Amino acid sequence: MQNLVTERRIVALLILALSAGLVVSTFGLQFAELGGAFSPMFFPRIILMILLALAALNMVIDMMTNVESKELRLAPTLLICAGFVGYVLLIMPLGYFISSVMLALLILITLGIRSPLVLLVLPIASAGSLVVLFNHILKMPLPNSPFFWWI
Repeated sequence: MQNLVTERRIVALLILALSAGLVVSTFGLQFAELGGAFSPMFFPRIILMILLALAALNMVIDMMTNVESKELRLAPTLLICAGFVGYVLLIMPLGYFISSVMLALLILITLGIRSPLVLLVLPIASAGSLVVLFNHILKMPLPNSPFFWWI
């Protein structure tokens, strides 16, 4: 008989519940009526809906696959969750780039990635590409770093 409670399924259910809650919370918020893509909730709502769809797909796939029962390891999950709380608290004082690189490093190290090249390139390239996209191409500024004006 297949074990219904696994670490992957618990995390998938939590991500699904959180993303559904975040999507629901974006509706009913009152902002200046700028219309369509100019609304401050337009892009976050799109990203949250994509996250919700991917979380639902992940949950369906996890329920359909036969997974061996493993020991639950909650420490990495809790550490990453604490990292996200720290990220939310640090994004305004440190800016998007620095806090995103720190979060990416925490996640990679927690997941067991030890390659120095990956630990150096992946967080900087992913956060940097988003800074370039939003700050310089779309002209939609992310929180700035107090140390460097260009990031």
